[in-house]
Amino acid sequence: MAGAFVAVADDASATWWNPAGLATARNAVDFSAEVSEGGRGGVALAFPSLGLSYYRNKISKIQPSGSIASVGSSRQDNGAVGSSVFGLSLGQSFTRHLVVSTTVKLVNAQGDTRPDLDIGAMAAFGVLRFGVTVRDVRSPTFGSGADAIELERRARAGAAAIAPGRGALNGLTIAVDADLNSAQVGGRDEQEIAGGVETWWFGRRIGVRGGGGTNTAAGGGSFGAFGVTIVPYPGLNLDGAVTRGSDSARDQWSVSVRLAY
Repeated sequence: MAGAFVAVADDASATWWNPAGLATARNAVDFSAEVSEGGRGGVALAFPSLGLSYYRNKISKIQPSGSIASVGSSRQDNGAVGSSVFGLSLGQSFTRHLVVSTTVKLVNAQGDTRPDLDIGAMAAFGVLRFGVTVRDVRSPTFGSGADAIELERRARAGAAAIAPGRGALNGLTIAVDADLNSAQVGGRDEQEIAGGVETWWFGRRIGVRGGGGTNTAAGGGSFGAFGVTIVPYPGLNLDGAVTRGSDSARDQWSVSVRLAY
């Protein structure tokens, strides 16, 4: 849904989007594995209020800590280098409406390993849900000198309406997300606003979703996404998605498999 997922986060990918979503997951056990264009991807295993995850991202998705003028050479020299993230997500319900959770992470990049932290919260009132997450709270730096890179702290909020559907429509989700601060991603400033819609059909055997958004930071552009889920057997989800944008760095595809019980 073009990234409008902070207030939804109802599967194992909540370990990335918003760990507080684990407490509102639909299933007792949820496992997902994803492969994305450019050597990115990950696996996640989730239980109610508990998650284990591993994600790998390209180094070009992380801000070089030097000046903007050095970004080009840094990305060219380190384009094949990635960051590996191991996470443990834990949540706590404060009331029947509010959950707060955190993901404690070990991040490896440039030969260095640093501890880091994500924090998330989720509030639910009937069909309405509200979420907020802060990623990379410690803003760790990896390497040194001209090759040093930094993970910038990034805050994001979202709202969603999740309805069970009626008649042939078996489920409907409408969501919107917005970054609360600007951060450098891949050598460019990024602050997104995104919205998306997800629908389920044929007894929740087929899910169709799409969305769009824009980067409101200087030099930003628009982007859109489309995805389909096929459920050949109960508990087995096969997902595919594609994103395209005015900035070619947005263009990517992903495929994933999800097992839920």
